[in-house]
Amino acid sequence: MSDPALVSTPTLGAPGRPLVVLLLPLSGRNGAAGEAVRDGFLSAYFAVDPELRPRLQVRDTARGGAAAVYQEAGAAAPAFIVGPLTKEDVAATLPVADRSAITLALNLLPDGTLPAPRYYQFALAPEDEARQLARGLLAADKRTGVALIPAGDWGKRVLDAFQAAFTAGGGTLAASRSYPPATTDYSGLISELVGFEDSRARHRALVAAVGVPLEFSPRRRDSIGFLFMAGQPVQGRLIRPQLKYNYAGELPIYSISDMYEPSPTANQDLDGLIFTDMPWMIGSDAATLGARDDAQSLWSEGTRRRSRLYAFGADAFRILDELKSPETFRDTLAGYTGRLTLAAGGRVERTLDWAQIQPDGTLRQLPGP
Repeated sequence: MSDPALVSTPTLGAPGRPLVVLLLPLSGRNGAAGEAVRDGFLSAYFAVDPELRPRLQVRDTARGGAAAVYQEAGAAAPAFIVGPLTKEDVAATLPVADRSAITLALNLLPDGTLPAPRYYQFALAPEDEARQLARGLLAADKRTGVALIPAGDWGKRVLDAFQAAFTAGGGTLAASRSYPPATTDYSGLISELVGFEDSRARHRALVAAVGVPLEFSPRRRDSIGFLFMAGQPVQGRLIRPQLKYNYAGELPIYSISDMYEPSPTANQDLDGLIFTDMPWMIGSDAATLGARDDAQSLWSEGTRRRSRLYAFGADAFRILDELKSPETFRDTLAGYTGRLTLAAGGRVERTLDWAQIQPDGTLRQLPGP
């Protein structure tokens, strides 16, 4: 008998159809994120012919705990369990994984953890984006760079993922610096990263040798081919002008999706930035643009993160058909969140699009390396 406290919505769909149970935090501190994923999932669900739709239950993992809700979902004999959403909840459900159902977790298990049979992982992980960016830079023959990332766990995870992929492919990260998220002055960090201190030291030595003042503009190290900059748009809009002010404006800058905000006015100070993001955010095909505009018209605030999570939810539903025959999912599925393939360990990997911000804040699509 199902516990009504754990069931968030009535069961949708015709009796006799396979059951899908969607596990999300719909209350508490992660409730807004869970609602955005749910809305995207439902949008893809209702796009299916009513005669072909599975039955669907949505359960709130914030009410009862993820492991308990997962076990309760398994008692209903579903064909699919989708979720939970947070890393902590995904880790909590692995020991009670239902081997009779196909599970699509909406985050990643801890590194080194082996998934159970019929257990798959799909996530919007910044570490994966950093690895893809590193491989793209190597493919573009950019072999030496520097990195500027926010202090804290998020920045460390992103930098570690980028550096591991970059050095494994033969690249060299010449230097990296972290900045406090609340700082506004990056001049000292920029000077250290690009080698201006060495240039100034040579200038002082030359002035001391000749005994007269000399006109001087610091020069960065010629070996540096790019700056990998991570963080939020507000930080990028401060760093980019300070690079120009500190004689490093021509240094190519690369980032991942967190740096991009879909507003030409907001992005004018990020001109030249090259970044990766999901087709939902930067794609130009009519179907994606129409779906995105329809979704965003429903939201008054928080659209950047909410929109990505909505696309994530829609793709989570579309993946389910592929997981019925995982051997055929090796081929690419064109999703809102990227071109999706099933990789080792049951992980659904995303290949992202590339774009560059123009001086007026608009985007120019770039071919992937």
